[in-house]
Parts: sequence; C-alpha cells; structure tokens
Amino acid sequence: MPSADFPSLRRPRAARPGRMCLPMSPLRALALIALLLCAGVAPAPVLFAGVTPARVRFAGVTPARVRFAGVTPARILFAGVTPARAAPEAPCPPDPPGLVPAAPLAAFAAALRPGATVDLLAVGSASTVAADGYATAMLAALQAARPGVTFRLTQRGGRGQDAATTLRLLATALAAGRYPLVVWQAGTVDAVRGLQPDDLASTLDAGADLTRRHGADLVLVDPQFSRFLRANVDIEPYETALQMAAAEPQVSLFPRYELMQGWADDDGPDPERATTTRGQHAAAVLLRRCVGAALARFMLAGAAK
Repeated sequence: MPSADFPSLRRPRAARPGRMCLPMSPLRALALIALLLCAGVAPAPVLFAGVTPARVRFAGVTPARVRFAGVTPARILFAGVTPARAAPEAPCPPDPPGLVPAAPLAAFAAALRPGATVDLLAVGSASTVAADGYATAMLAALQAARPGVTFRLTQRGGRGQDAATTLRLLATALAAGRYPLVVWQAGTVDAVRGLQPDDLASTLDAGADLTRRHGADLVLVDPQFSRFLRANVDIEPYETALQMAAAEPQVSLFPRYELMQGWADDDGPDPERATTTRGQHAAAVLLRRCVGAALARFMLAGAAK
C-alpha cells in the first residue's frame, strides 16, 4: 500500500511552466540526479514523466530502499566528496608525576566489580554541580575507563555555598543513599568570603567522620587556580586545612589548584589567557574536561593501590 510520502506511479501530468519533462527510465533518471548533484544543481525541479523524484516508486520500491550493486544511495559518494566530520577534541595535558591518592580508596575499589552499579556523590559549589562541570567529565571518563561497570552520579550544592552549607547537604545525601565514594569540593567560597580557616578545618573533620561512618571513601577537591584568586585572596591557610583533613583515614586530596596552575604555566588550558570570548569559552570547556578526566584517573589509581 503506497505511503503518503511515496504514492505509486500514476498517469503522468502535463509539465508546469518553468519545468522540463523528461520521459526516461527510472535508472536513467537517478543517473541524471547524480550528475546534477555533482554539478551543484538541485534536482528537485525536475519532473520525470510528471512525477518529482521524491515521489517516485520503482516497482513498488521506495528510493530509500533501492540498492545499486549492494550499496544504498545514502552511502554513495559523488566526486570523492565525503560528509563533513566533527573536529577532534583538543588533547588534555599529561598528569604530573605522583598524581595518586596517598592512601588506597578501598571502599571504591570493592565496588568496582564487573557488572556492578557504582553510585558516586559529588558535593560542592558551582563548579561541582554544573551540567558541564568537572564532575560530569569525571563520570564520563570513569565510564570510558571501566565499561563493564555502570557509574551513576548524584550532585549536591550550588553557587556561593561554603563548606558548612555543603556539609549539611552531604549529611542529607548520605542518609538517603549509599555511596562508596564521595567527592567534596570545598574551600573556594570560604576563601573568597574570608571565613576563618579554622572553621573550615572543623567542618572538614566533621565531614570526614561522617563519610567514614557511612563506609565511604572521601576525595576532597581544593579550589580552582586563577590569577585573580591568587592576587586577591590568601589561599594558603585554606589549602593547609584541606591537607590536614586529607591526613585522616579514608580521606584523600585531589590537588586541583596545583594541577591547574601547572597547566597554565605550561601553556595548557587557560581561560584567563584567551583573548576572545570564544577562546575563553573553549579553554574553559577543555579545562573542565581535563580536570574531570584527571580526577577519574586519580580515583582509579587509588582503587588500584
């Protein structure tokens, strides 16, 4: 039964003004279409026995189903012209030596069984919960590295949320679900607001104790590097608080600040150095992807210890 898009052939109609009528066989008609495409001329205005090519059926077969020597028309290349291909992604800089957790991520390692589903929790401010942030890039990198395991990511937090606020979100999430590994980004908002580093240290200690009681490994993520932040904020006391927390059992520190600074110094992805809006956006996208991929490798290295 003919479809609405390809009705069966019926008696030819008279050609309308401005169009040419070419009575020819269906195969010759298709050959002419190919020639017109090669010449850059659209074949749509041509009528073959009063029927446009889009409506032609050959013995009840739609053009989409016609095969020439076993090749479908959609796969035919004219004059050696191939379809446009997407530009390859820019490569990420190599990891610096020693980018591994100081202690094994034992709970995460135990969860990485073939066929298992591993739930991950990421808590922090804007860079952690963004749809295209480093945490989603981490998830994609983990999935690519371990295709036999299904990874799922829960994100909690938001712009301008300090460590004390995200600790409450962490507690709520751990009470509601089971996670073998928690990524907790902290310190950026505290530093920008000039909150007491000692308060950050106490908050991190409480969070580390909480994740241990829930049987989870904790990976802390420190602030992002930027020249503006370095010039306007004394980041060192907050980094010290994060490093002290990482000395506790089942806690590791992913050194995002140091990693990004090294890349910026070695002409790696650096949005602050870009001179156009488009360049800044491209560098920021690449930076988030590279940080997420490095974090995934960091986690898998901890699981392998």
